[in-house]
Amino acid sequence: MTLPYVRLFLLGGTITMTSDSDTGSGVVPTLDAASLCQAVPGLDQVAQVEAETCQMLASSNLTYAHAISLARDIQAAAESGDVDGFVVVQGTDTIEETAFVLECLLDIPQPIVVTGAMRNPSQVSADGPANLLSAVTCAASKSVGLAGVVVVLNDDIHSARFVTKSHTGNVGAFQAANMGPIGRVVEGRARLFTVPVAGPKIALPENISLPKVALVKVSYGDDGYLLNLVAGSDCQAVVIEGFGAGHVPETYLDMLDQMLPKMPIVLSSRIVAGHVLRDTYGFLGSEIDLIKRGLIPSGILDGVKAKILLTLLLMSGYGSDEIQAVFEQWDF
Repeated sequence: MTLPYVRLFLLGGTITMTSDSDTGSGVVPTLDAASLCQAVPGLDQVAQVEAETCQMLASSNLTYAHAISLARDIQAAAESGDVDGFVVVQGTDTIEETAFVLECLLDIPQPIVVTGAMRNPSQVSADGPANLLSAVTCAASKSVGLAGVVVVLNDDIHSARFVTKSHTGNVGAFQAANMGPIGRVVEGRARLFTVPVAGPKIALPENISLPKVALVKVSYGDDGYLLNLVAGSDCQAVVIEGFGAGHVPETYLDMLDQMLPKMPIVLSSRIVAGHVLRDTYGFLGSEIDLIKRGLIPSGILDGVKAKILLTLLLMSGYGSDEIQAVFEQWDF
């Protein structure tokens, strides 16, 4: 029997890191894609893996340029018809961002799986090999392609639309508060529990001209100082993580009114789970008040994902009305 053919793209991260022999302090990316695959017992019995080292970066240094270039490579390989699935390996700090960029840009039948590790290879019970095996198992399973881009760690299968990193060190750090895992790898088999509703797709940008989009998190006693700084900058759009269901202090309102004619402003919530409401609260600074002023509710997307979607839309030349229409599709 011919095994499925899986392309693996390595961007770096904890899974690749070993001690720095020069300084003797801390770990740095050192292991390439081939080395990672060779360290996983039984991987060659799951799929034929073509492993490519694209980057060797801590994931805090990954950018939209990296993610869009990766999306183009995956799109081209998918169109060739020779690949059964894809695995992206990177640092966990920005796994949710890379996965969501790919989710927004790609619409292919093959599974796309993003993974990494919480423990580096020098630690006891390093989770990298198990995560890599589970990720390839999912990429080799046609059914996983029905779920869009997924993130797989600790044997859990999460939708890129909802997953977040919820702990700094736990191997079970990745959670999806709105729905939990959509599946799990059990006894070497990818088992899906559910398939999420598909969000809107954006065409791959022809060129990478990155707009400046600010993410402002509202805080207790906030006098709008940071928002004022953003208003005086050359930012082209703003995402505000409001209190609760989408609320801001009244100190924000005059500045928002001045900014709205100049740029799109998206309203999300700093709460991990739930929708931004539309028509429950009516006080000044409530969601009803803010939407009436012209803010665009982010639906079920948190601030990080709302910023990614807004950035990609601006890169593709979307105007305010088109941006609002896309965000309304996330209000399912």
